[in-house]
Amino acid sequence: MAQDNTAPEIKTLSPERYAQLGVLIVEDTQYMANLLRGILSSLGVRNISSVRSGEEALAALMRGKVDLAIMDDLEPPLDGLSVVRAIRTADEDELSTIPVIHVTEMRERGAIIAARDAGVTEILSKPFSAQQLIARIETVLTRPRAIVRSAEFTGPDRRRRDGKAPVKRRESDRKS
Repeated sequence: MAQDNTAPEIKTLSPERYAQLGVLIVEDTQYMANLLRGILSSLGVRNISSVRSGEEALAALMRGKVDLAIMDDLEPPLDGLSVVRAIRTADEDELSTIPVIHVTEMRERGAIIAARDAGVTEILSKPFSAQQLIARIETVLTRPRAIVRSAEFTGPDRRRRDGKAPVKRRESDRKS
């Protein structure tokens, strides 16, 4: 019997849901912005905006309906993680809870931790495939994580629930 080696279908969102999404691409290179736009268009996303700097990103987020931001590292003075921190600490809930997929060339542990601590929702390392981007989009939209606010951190809950009971690792959690 022949074995089926085809990859499983990863799209779970309906074409209608993709068509309703507002996506902001924050990418300083035109080539990568066009690549991301092409992948999103192939999914049926109709409302795609692109900006090239952190300042433009904040302005676009304040003006428009954005359901998802795809954020590059960007160049200073306002780099990608600074934009994410500004999003997460915004007073407006609709802004502070926007899912952010951080697209980066940096794969070092410290860079990943810095992105997590800035409040990104998902990280995608370059180079990436269309399937990897789609998987991140599906994850942030179908399994959203609550935004946690504390003195040290504002961002998506770092504990992924996936419908399972959380593992109680902290002593204070085990006592309750």
